[in-house]
Amino acid sequence: MNDMSPLVSKMSHFAENEGFNASFLEGVGVYKSSVSLQVTCDLYQAFICLVGQGEKICSVGDASFRYCTGDLFINFLPLPVDSEIVSSSVDKPFLSIALGINLAKLAEITLRIDQASTSAGAGKCEPSSCVVVGKVEPDLLDAFDRLLKVAYCEMDAKMLGESIIDEIYYRILTSEQGDNLRRLLSQHGQIQPISKVVNHIHSNIERTIKINELSNIANMSNTSFFNAFKGLMHVSPMQYIKASKLQKAQSLIKQGEQASSVSYRVGYNSFSQFSREYKRLFGYPPSQTV
Repeated sequence: MNDMSPLVSKMSHFAENEGFNASFLEGVGVYKSSVSLQVTCDLYQAFICLVGQGEKICSVGDASFRYCTGDLFINFLPLPVDSEIVSSSVDKPFLSIALGINLAKLAEITLRIDQASTSAGAGKCEPSSCVVVGKVEPDLLDAFDRLLKVAYCEMDAKMLGESIIDEIYYRILTSEQGDNLRRLLSQHGQIQPISKVVNHIHSNIERTIKINELSNIANMSNTSFFNAFKGLMHVSPMQYIKASKLQKAQSLIKQGEQASSVSYRVGYNSFSQFSREYKRLFGYPPSQTV
């Protein structure tokens, strides 16, 4: 088992506050929670998470992912999840380092690896999820340790940060699961068309979006698109659209906007329907959002 103590020591040093402690590198920081948290509904952006200490469960659709000390949690696309920190205390808080994913950069490095490899992964991608959980390998752990060393020094972050992030991408794409990940991320893999669809959904959150519209963007038949989306995202396209609308609504309400106007901003014509679905997802009505 990898020795996590040097990295945990750095995480503890930089995690001065509860929640996400941002660094000088965009999308890089340390997350800290000193208490076990009940299930909360969140929209996870595309990111790589390495747990230094503690344990967490994330569920989406009918899939559940448990990860703990020394585990990587990788989410390649924005995804609505129910998350729960199950092991944490003041003396031993949950600690993780998070790195936002640049999908275009990942695809570029995927292409470079396959061009340089004598055994480039041809063939069909196995049924895949946009979520990957697994143990961190020593070389990747070392890269995360170096990333944390430079991320909270402004000059080091500017001069060295991007090269270490590229190395982290490379280590992940050449890991034990690397062949399948590269197929997934390649030009002909499932990520690219579904990523276009996901971007379209979030750019048109105020509209009523039809399946035909999305399958055309993905350049697939309705049936092929539905199966590809559900297999990758663990929820149907319509479930994803609804959850994304409600997550956006919650964000706007927390910023001080009135729930009645927010409901129309995210494409609901009926406030009562919006309120019902909001309560069903979050467990409380819009009026109790804080």
